[in-house]
Amino acid sequence: MRVVKYQRVSTNHQDLENQTKSIDDQIDRLGWTVISEYHEVESGMKSRDSRPQLRKLLRDSRLRMFDRVMVYSLDRLGRSVVDVINTINELEEVGVNVFVVKNSIDTSTQQGKLFTYFCSIFGEMERDMIISRQKSSIERLREKNQKWGKGKLLSQERRDEIIQLKGEGYSYRGICKKLGVSLGSVQYTIKNSTV
Repeated sequence: MRVVKYQRVSTNHQDLENQTKSIDDQIDRLGWTVISEYHEVESGMKSRDSRPQLRKLLRDSRLRMFDRVMVYSLDRLGRSVVDVINTINELEEVGVNVFVVKNSIDTSTQQGKLFTYFCSIFGEMERDMIISRQKSSIERLREKNQKWGKGKLLSQERRDEIIQLKGEGYSYRGICKKLGVSLGSVQYTIKNSTV
């Protein structure tokens, strides 16, 4: 069994020693051979795309350099359930399983597959809740004509005016000038209108 270790700590003040000992003990018990290690000091708040060692591990997995990833705990793999599941799924797509030492989760077993399935469900729920909260916040800000991100959100009335002016033959820039809105807002509104 070709095994790699993935270890992450959030700050330079933390030490990999606790993770290392637990992972090494488990590998010794199972009689597996470690062929590589991936270590990084990155905040768990960063997405998996901004973690160079995790990206390298995923790239190496596609090259079939190993069969299994040993990790101390699930939170080492991602900052959210969605991140963790996406990482596990990406590894499993190329035939690489994950063993989580702290929870004794092995994705090559039926119990591990069941665990991954339930995590996927919770990940989807988490994503849906985030989208729902975001939509509610945007609508609330739109009603108050407040800013979201870089610019102001357009109220439904303003979006209707844009559509009406476009129907009357106004150019995009003409609509911008008449209503005092950005070109990007006009383009986005017209592109996403159902008319």
